[in-house]
Amino acid sequence: MRSPRGGGGLEHVDLIPGIPDDVAVDCLARVPHASHRAMRRVCRGWRSAAAAPAFASARAAAGANEDLVYLMQFGNPSADDGPKDGDEGPGNAPAYGVAVYNVTTGEWRRELGAPPVVPVFAQCAAVGTRLAVLGGWDPLTFEPVADVHVLDAATGRWRRGAPMRSARSFFACAEAGGRIYVAGGHDKHKNALKTAEAYDAEADAWDPLPDMSEERDECDGMATVAGDRFLAVSGYRTARQGGFERDAEWFDPAARAWRRLERVRAPPSAAHVVVRGRVWCIEGNAVMEWMGTRRGWREVGPYPPGLKAGTARAVCVGGGEKVVVTGALDGVGGCGGRHALWVFDVTSKSWTVVPPPPEFAGFVFSVASVRI
Repeated sequence: MRSPRGGGGLEHVDLIPGIPDDVAVDCLARVPHASHRAMRRVCRGWRSAAAAPAFASARAAAGANEDLVYLMQFGNPSADDGPKDGDEGPGNAPAYGVAVYNVTTGEWRRELGAPPVVPVFAQCAAVGTRLAVLGGWDPLTFEPVADVHVLDAATGRWRRGAPMRSARSFFACAEAGGRIYVAGGHDKHKNALKTAEAYDAEADAWDPLPDMSEERDECDGMATVAGDRFLAVSGYRTARQGGFERDAEWFDPAARAWRRLERVRAPPSAAHVVVRGRVWCIEGNAVMEWMGTRRGWREVGPYPPGLKAGTARAVCVGGGEKVVVTGALDGVGGCGGRHALWVFDVTSKSWTVVPPPPEFAGFVFSVASVRI
């Protein structure tokens, strides 16, 4: 790194005195992500090094990457360890906010700097190191909002994003092809929507998409195939409240058109996740994989032990190495009961149960993952 010198020239300043900068970057790259905020405050040189593309490459080369799962989570009423500064609701948990589980280290924390009031039932999706928190209900009026907040997980900085073109809640939401798609859900009159749009987090701009072929409230969203196609699964029309469809639609970005897939839906309360380009379903007695319209579903693994049916949310981490599922523990209540995490090893087909600390045991509505 270089700093100004009296004669107007530049003088090199070592990132770490006496150590070549490339070696210093390799050392800094091994600092755990939880300490990055403090690391950036040490000096301007370290802050600049951590922001450079070479820093991310050095972390990957050193095997220092960490997989973070972001959870849009309700506070757990049973966690009553006394409130802390900035917290809302009972115990240490806000009424609804952003929690983080580090799959690599096993650590839990609240995301610092998150919006002071997160819309209830807001959803999240990630593209690169950016996490977007979208939509949901105004906590005072309980009407859908179009709000967007974006976190750069690499720097820990939040910003307010361009709002969605339509206020909505309970919509399909996922990253595909480098953009975040939202589709369906319902408006403030509880009318199911068939509108859709895509968000470019780099440009902070929304692209209005053609409408889907039908309304889809409470539909699931995911990327599939090579990760460039957005899939909106199931949902129901306004006139059929709770009557979940067994089909899906995927958006063809080249043709800018929606294509239908028939007989895709598993049970209405299933959690869907894409693993290595294939749609998985976590429901019933097993983990199932969609093999296409003709072949249907096939079993690829056992059901998470102790998971209450109909409460699961799932996300893939580590480039398809693991699936993280959150949901209620069977026998201890539904959304108001204690929740846990399950981590599925895709290679060994085995589950590990992760009991969270009490303040992180509330109901999770939406999940997303980021690799740092």
